[in-house]
Amino acid sequence: MYKRATQRLCFIGFSSASFFIVGVGIVLPAWIAFHAGGSSLVGLVLLTSSVAGFVLAPLSGYIVDRHSRLTVTAAGQAIRAGGLFVLAFVQVLPEGLERPLLVLSAILGAFGYALLAGAMSGLLQSIIPESERMTFNMRLSFFNQAGLAIGTGAAGYAIDRLGSTRTAVLAACIALIILPLLGMLTRAPSGRRLMKGLTLLSASREAFRYLLNEPQSLSAAVTVGLAFAVIQITNLLLPGFVIHSLGGGSDLFGMLEMTAAIAGMAALAIAGIPAFARKMTRATATVLAGAAAALIVLSFVTNPLVAIVLYALAGMLWNLARAAANGHVLTVVDSALIGRVQAFTTLLTGGLGGLIFLLPTLLPNATEAHLYMACGVTIFIAMALVGLWTGRRRHTRI
Repeated sequence: MYKRATQRLCFIGFSSASFFIVGVGIVLPAWIAFHAGGSSLVGLVLLTSSVAGFVLAPLSGYIVDRHSRLTVTAAGQAIRAGGLFVLAFVQVLPEGLERPLLVLSAILGAFGYALLAGAMSGLLQSIIPESERMTFNMRLSFFNQAGLAIGTGAAGYAIDRLGSTRTAVLAACIALIILPLLGMLTRAPSGRRLMKGLTLLSASREAFRYLLNEPQSLSAAVTVGLAFAVIQITNLLLPGFVIHSLGGGSDLFGMLEMTAAIAGMAALAIAGIPAFARKMTRATATVLAGAAAALIVLSFVTNPLVAIVLYALAGMLWNLARAAANGHVLTVVDSALIGRVQAFTTLLTGGLGGLIFLLPTLLPNATEAHLYMACGVTIFIAMALVGLWTGRRRHTRI
């Protein structure tokens, strides 16, 4: 009992600390890139990170399922630390190297995170019984969200006090210092024997066939992609929505983001109670539908106070939908394929994200309110289609 509790605490500690590094990684590269080359270089860094995560997802999934999850987790964390160390040289080395160094850092960060996410999913499955995974993941999501929030704030403070170079070195050291926490976790078996003779391409085909033949797993993976799509849509369109529909400025924008974050963390804290978590297992699609509905309702709002209340409610639904979708994946997907299934969700999320980020360009005459409504309706339709397909596959198998 003591060993099990220690393992869970170490897992939560390592995960939340890793999300602290994610928070630093949101602020620090953008700040350094802006001062090195302006907004265009920031855009290049963000695009590089997104494309690298998308392209390297199949490789990361293959590595996760083929090797020890503990080893891959440590390797992913070390690669992320390497990406942060690279940032430290941007303002130290001669001028002209900023762009390649920032691009290299973005690629290392994306690949390291992809390895880490897949391997930690496998570790979670190995230490948490299936019946407890949704509850545990809800609690884990709360601490991860807290780590992310603290990381973004700490990065800004550290840059102001220490400068970006020292902040990058400090963050890289923190990423490495927490590695001993992994020593307390049970060594999860690798899939080397199961994947013997499988190449990257054949292993990916195996995972795709598994998803087609396991309706619950495919539905869970698609739900993760849709849940992240809701968050991406909101983040992309909110600044314009605040200005054009609500007639507000940066103060209102900050208030909306803060209330959504606080409400989301409160919802995750409540959802971590076992009685609520068990209900979330059966209500993942319903919560995601609520999140999509929040986009549609938000499109009609013009009053700032109403928007604050609604956005806080929406923040609860978005956070719950994302955590519940991840918990559902961890519950229903075969642990031998979790890395490749996570890679599929990354591909889906990346594809949806790319389309979402192009919306203002593809539909230049559409307002943010119209795009909120259109995206909400699209998510409803996608969920309905997935539900119909899943139901038919289950009926066919019976």
